[in-house]
Amino acid sequence: MARKEFDTFLLQDPKTFIEGQEVELIVRDLTPEDRKKKYRSFFAKAKVSKSSSTYPDILWIRLGRGQLLEAPWSVKILSEVNKFSE
Repeated sequence: MARKEFDTFLLQDPKTFIEGQEVELIVRDLTPEDRKKKYRSFFAKAKVSKSSSTYPDILWIRLGRGQLLEAPWSVKILSEVNKFSE
């Protein structure tokens, strides 16, 4: 199975990010099965690592103004979160 790729914005210093804990992120799916849904964003509970090989999928990190970090991180999406359900 091919690795999926996601990206997210990180509004803190990447050096202070704590790895391996469950976090809630807004991620964009860069490799959907249906190309018409490319860049679909969703809330997700995930585990993130600064190493690109720890988890099964790739996570590209963008800083507050959109700058892309040089090396990708890895991510394991645990679940989608519906923030708008009652």
